[in-house]
Formats: sequence, structure tokens, C-alpha cells
Amino acid sequence: MCGRATVVNPDGITEKVYGYTKKLVPSDWKPRYNLNPREEIPTVYYDPFLRQRVLRTMHWNLIPSKLESREKVDEFDSHYSTFNARIETVASVPTFQQAWRSQRCLVVIDGIIEWVGEKRHKTPHLIRHREGTPFAMAGLWNRWHSRTNGDEIWSCTVIVKDADDWYSRFHDRMAVLLGPESYDQWLDPERKRGQLDILSKSAYHRNGELEFFPISTLVNNPRYDSPDCIEPASLSEPLDDSELRRDSKPQLDLLL
Repeated sequence: MCGRATVVNPDGITEKVYGYTKKLVPSDWKPRYNLNPREEIPTVYYDPFLRQRVLRTMHWNLIPSKLESREKVDEFDSHYSTFNARIETVASVPTFQQAWRSQRCLVVIDGIIEWVGEKRHKTPHLIRHREGTPFAMAGLWNRWHSRTNGDEIWSCTVIVKDADDWYSRFHDRMAVLLGPESYDQWLDPERKRGQLDILSKSAYHRNGELEFFPISTLVNNPRYDSPDCIEPASLSEPLDDSELRRDSKPQLDLLL
């Protein structure tokens, strides 16, 4: 799954790599060392209202358009987890159907945090690009708009699939990671078919782009967000692949 991330270098999400022509981010946009679902996460998407590709921070837990009031939104957001969408059902689940057809995005981060080991002795690990550069997860976006006062909430979800051999040392599910060669196809709003083909061909991390290492247990506190969260930590002895496998039951996505 993908439920904790880092955006250590927001300025590394460049126009040259991601092709956006407009930037809609907070004026005080700061690095994030312990980014959680239901917080703001950077996305790149094609905006049908502005008719251009945009970099925007979005609420990381997709909010359906059908909710009638802000109270309903807050209730939904606190009760339902839609920050991940299963690739097996994303095209048929009502919450994600419309976004799957024409509201696709890149959720751009520079690190994923996973916990591995025995139940009471889990060690957080940071998974990142070997050069520390940002990378993109396949995502979907939505815009909720209030009919009464014009308020709006832009939100997103990350598409997840069965973990491959490399990632299964951390978890049995993983985010779909996209390479730059797939960005234009994935973001094309006119593309109504073949989305699964794009995702199934994704081999971003299989070419050795990613590395991982243990980090400080300070990151265990979701409210703590500081550079020392991701400082490398030493292990008493190296972990082999079997020891690195996460000892937990699979987390189930909510089907709405």
C-alpha cells in the first residue's frame, strides 16, 4: 500500500520533467518528511477548466462529487479511506469510476515509508530514488464543489496493485509507479480506453532506480514532521528478504 510519503524537495518537481504550465501550490509550501493521508500532496494533472497541465497540491483522500454539503464531506473523510484505489476494481467502484475515465493524475513524491519486521519490532524504511529525485505514482483526482457557497476541495487517490518481487519485502501491495515515458499517455483526458495497459507496462523501479534503508522511529508519530524523521538508522544486523517481509494482514480498500 502507500500510506506515508515524503516530499523533501518540492522544487524538484519541475516543469521540464512533469510538463505543467501552471503552478497552484501554497505560497508557504514546505518540505514534508512525514506526509500522511488526508493531508495535502502534490499532483500533476490536466485541468479541463484551465485547459492546461497543472501542478497542484490536493487532499490525499478522494472526495466524491455527490456529497451535498461540507458537513457530509467532513463525515465521509473521517470515516472512509479512499487514499488508495485497487487496480483490480478501480474502473467499477462508483467512487472512482468517473475519475478513472478522464481525471487521472500523477501523485509526485520523493519517498515512500514502509514498516517491516515483527509486530512489536517493526522498523520504518524509506524507499526513494537513488539520486533523491521525485517520482510519480499513478493517481486519480476529483473536484468537490459546494452548491451553496462555492467552496471547493481538490482531492486524489493513489492506485495500488499486488506487490512485485522487489517490493514484496515491504508489503503485499504497492503503488503503481510510472516512468516519464508514460506521463503523457496517463494524463491524456481524451484517452478513454487502455488505462490498464499503461499501468501494467510500468516498470519504473525494476531498472534499479530505487533504494531503501532503515530510518528513525520518530516517523512512527504521524504528527511529527521534521528532517530527523528520515535520518538513516542502523540495524543491529542486516535483514534478509524473509525478515524484511511485513508481518501484518493485508489492508482492504473500501468499495463504495
